[in-house]
Order: sequence, then structure tokens, then C-alpha cells
Amino acid sequence: MNAKLRFLTILSLVMLASACGKDDNEKSSPPAAPEANLSPQTVHESNPAPDPEIKPDSRTVPPIIPFSTSAIPVTDKDIGEFPFILPPKGYRYVTDTLTTIDENISLRDISLHHYPVGSDRLYTVKGKILKVRIYNEKLKSTNDPDVSLIHRHYEKAVTAAGGVKVYDGEVKPDGISKATSKNNLQRTYIIRKTDTEAWFEIDCSVSGCALIVTQKCRTDQGAEIDRPC
Repeated sequence: MNAKLRFLTILSLVMLASACGKDDNEKSSPPAAPEANLSPQTVHESNPAPDPEIKPDSRTVPPIIPFSTSAIPVTDKDIGEFPFILPPKGYRYVTDTLTTIDENISLRDISLHHYPVGSDRLYTVKGKILKVRIYNEKLKSTNDPDVSLIHRHYEKAVTAAGGVKVYDGEVKPDGISKATSKNNLQRTYIIRKTDTEAWFEIDCSVSGCALIVTQKCRTDQGAEIDRPC
């Protein structure tokens, strides 16, 4: 009995020691590292991360301002027959380089002309057109005209007919105006009636003055007519 008791006691001690060792190993083992968060990072739509490659567009787009004759008052005055305004006293209309008018050169039933209507704008008018030089009878020449007299004459005539001046300045060939002088000016006038518009351009320099007249026709409803009035 004593031997059996001693055996059971020793077995119990061995099992107890084994259990304690296992517990100590578990306590001394470092904790497992938490699993990495592999889900993608959330970016709020309202506040996206800035892209260093994208830069704001700082260019300024100039305004586009169309031209319309609708604000020009309609006159009921009789403006006579085309080309509506006679030259000043002592002058007459001639074809460029000639002393008379050659209508085969100067006159067109339907043609286009680009009239200056602003410091950097041209307006295309289509209609019956006459292009002439203003000839000085006394000097027998188109050179060295009295520019001030010619400008006063046409401004007075257009105003008396109910028309208005829409541009006064110098225009480069590309349609962009530059600094002006009183002896090198282009002026654009318009006489507006119910069924037609009469456009006038006086183009003066020390070498002479030219007149361009266009009659732009309309129906009673305001539609443009692509034929002579």
C-alpha cells in the first residue's frame, strides 16, 4: 500500500509540474501582431487630394460683342436715290485713277464690304455698292483734299437725313484700329429706314478721300433681300 501511495503521489507531482510549465510558456509568449488593414483608403469626393500636375487655367477670354443696327433710330425722311449723298461743292465722284465714273469698275449690284464699327471690329454689309474717289475740280486731282471740309459735309448730310455716325478712327488692313490723326480717318455712317439701310464709309488720308456706299435692302418684315432694291 505504501509503495502504491508513493507512486500516485509522484505521478501527481509530475503532472502538476507539467501543467505549470505549459502555463508559464503561454504567459511568456509575445502577443500576436494585429492583422494589417488592407482595405483601400477612403477619399471624400468633396475634398479630393490636390493633383500637382493640374494647374488652373488663368487665361482671360475677351468678350465677344456683336454689332446690331436695331438701336439706330428709323428715319422717315426721304434720302433720295442711290448713292443718296452728293459730293461737296467743287468736288465730284470718280473712279480711282480716272477723272470720270466708270460704273463697270465702281458699281456692283450685289457685293460685300467690311465697314469699321468699332476700335477692333468690322461689320460685313451685303448689297448694292459704289466705291469712288472724291475729285477736286479746282486742283484737277484726288490728292491733297480738304479733309475737314469733306468730313463736315458728310456728317451734316447724314445727320440731316436722320442717320448716325457709328465709328470714327483709323483702321489697319487687318481691321484693328490704331492711333488716329485728323488727316487719316475712316468714318462709318448709317441711315436706317423701314425697308433699307444706307451705309457710308469716308476713308481719308493726305493722298485723297474715298467714299463707299452700300444699300442694304429688307422686306417689310425685316428680312434681308439678296438682290438690288
